[in-house]
Amino acid sequence: MIKRILLTLLQFFLYISLLALGGYWDAVNLNIEMQQMQKGQTPHVLLQTMKYPIGSHILIANGLIFATVLLLLILLFLALRKRLHPWAWLTVLAYVLAVCLALAMKVGLPPGDSTSQSRLSTPRLTPKDALLSGHSPRSV
Repeated sequence: MIKRILLTLLQFFLYISLLALGGYWDAVNLNIEMQQMQKGQTPHVLLQTMKYPIGSHILIANGLIFATVLLLLILLFLALRKRLHPWAWLTVLAYVLAVCLALAMKVGLPPGDSTSQSRLSTPRLTPKDALLSGHSPRSV
């Protein structure tokens, strides 16, 4: 049982590292292109970066694809060994937790209480403040 828990933790960290690698896939491609240009070769892209806008953020889906392919390979390996039933749920749990953590770190968590922010009053400029700042009180 301890061995299985350690393997699940290893899978979790492997999923997180693949998600991080995919999130920085532009930098990986840029590094490869620069090395090829320094050698005088024509640069080519190893794998295109897949970007999707989510609100004000951009999700780079390469890491999600890398982690999903690894999940499918692990499940296929477990199915071929006929040990799919008891351990597949731990593998899927490690994948889901890693994806949730990566999305929370990349996109950010939603605000907890946005109604309290709407109750905040906006600062008002009084005529006294306008005179101190050098503006005429009529423009306030």
